[in-house]
Amino acid sequence: MVFNSFNFIVFIIPVLLLYWIIFKRSSVLQNVFLLLASIFFYAFADWRFLILLIASILLNFYLGLKIHNAEKESKQKMFLNIGLVFNIGLLLYFKYFNFFYEGFFKALNLFGLDSNHNTLKILLPLGISFFTFQTLGYLIDVYNEEVKPNQNLLQFSVFIAFFPKILSGPIERAANLLPQIEKKRLFSYNIFTDGLRQILWGLFAKMVIAEKCAEIANPIFDNFENQSGSLLLLGAFFYAIQLYADFSGYSNMAIGVSKLFGLQLMRNFSTPFFSTNISDYWRKWHISLTTWMMDYVFTPLSFTLRGYQKKGLVISIIATFILVGFWHGANWTFVFYGLLHGIYFIPLVYSGKMNKSEIVAKGKWMPSFKELFKMLALFVLIMLTDVFFRANTVTEAFNYIASIFSYSLFKFPNELLSSSYIIGIVLIAFFTIVEWKHRERLHDFEISNYNIIFRWSSYIFIFLLILFFGKSSETFIYFQF
Repeated sequence: MVFNSFNFIVFIIPVLLLYWIIFKRSSVLQNVFLLLASIFFYAFADWRFLILLIASILLNFYLGLKIHNAEKESKQKMFLNIGLVFNIGLLLYFKYFNFFYEGFFKALNLFGLDSNHNTLKILLPLGISFFTFQTLGYLIDVYNEEVKPNQNLLQFSVFIAFFPKILSGPIERAANLLPQIEKKRLFSYNIFTDGLRQILWGLFAKMVIAEKCAEIANPIFDNFENQSGSLLLLGAFFYAIQLYADFSGYSNMAIGVSKLFGLQLMRNFSTPFFSTNISDYWRKWHISLTTWMMDYVFTPLSFTLRGYQKKGLVISIIATFILVGFWHGANWTFVFYGLLHGIYFIPLVYSGKMNKSEIVAKGKWMPSFKELFKMLALFVLIMLTDVFFRANTVTEAFNYIASIFSYSLFKFPNELLSSSYIIGIVLIAFFTIVEWKHRERLHDFEISNYNIIFRWSSYIFIFLLILFFGKSSETFIYFQF
């Protein structure tokens, strides 16, 4: 049941009406109803792993209390380690077992040993990468005494299972979401309408931009050996936009739906393509994952390696981004994707600019030539690196990029004159202009302070674009993670 489906409309309307009319009397009633709705939502998506989700909630709730109540640090660490083994173990088994299993037998082949084996059929539970990272962060925060453990199983269950974020995030932090769940939510017209605006923009990003880009990019990637370098470059461009519009669209919809229930999830994207360096890009791309990795992987690792100064910092960054890549999937393409992003930080580390976040053209209509050049150069670098994200193998990605930089790169792609490409480029241009205009706002379509005629004209225009150019899809790219 995805946000852009008829099933979701049938689900969300009665849930909202019951939530604000029947169950609004107390936080307990609101949380009971949200939990039931979330369980139904997850079961509708894949009922087979509902028991796994419930077991994860119960064990992590219990471990959080045990860590807090243990008098000795050794016992606190023991309960934390149990949580780490359980949660990381879930990921390793369901998501990565076959990766290591296949790797083991490939290694045997290298030594000429018999490696006949059958690949195990292990189903990947939906949302496992997101809710396990959320529970891991919760336990570590409790252990570090950054948050107090939640004493209410109902509230904790909603924190983990809340349906807008359960399948593809954002990866929420206890300090942000739990206090909101603990208290009664009051209906706010402004928050509700802002949520609807964010949902509308998310639908446009997914159904129009991402799906149009996929329509162009998929045939190019699926048959890249027979394409010109110029067309392959266009394919990489459209895929980079698709990846962003697909996931940012989902995140906007998830955050918007949450606002309809009076709950504010963290922002997950902040116009990352308007960044001028790789550090700023990752502060704005998949923010919930980036901040999670920075807090729980990079910070302790860099502290351990602080004696090696900048070399230790580089090692910490590269190791962190290899994990960022590997988090996305059990494939060497993702590992290489993360490795490349880690390497891109090296010039910033040695120039001392890693922590400097440049606000592009703040308060201005247009960027300077220097800012525009940096943005375009970074985008091209990201665009080419995304080929590894899309490819089936590392070799395939290298072959794709090598084919771009051939003599045929200078051949004009006739496909660019087709109606599909022209429509796609015009829609992307409109999408880019709107995001540029709102790059300093709380989200990409925050137009609450505009006059009513402009607002409603914008709503109608976006709706018509979705109606005429939108395509429905039952999948999001990040559902596979």
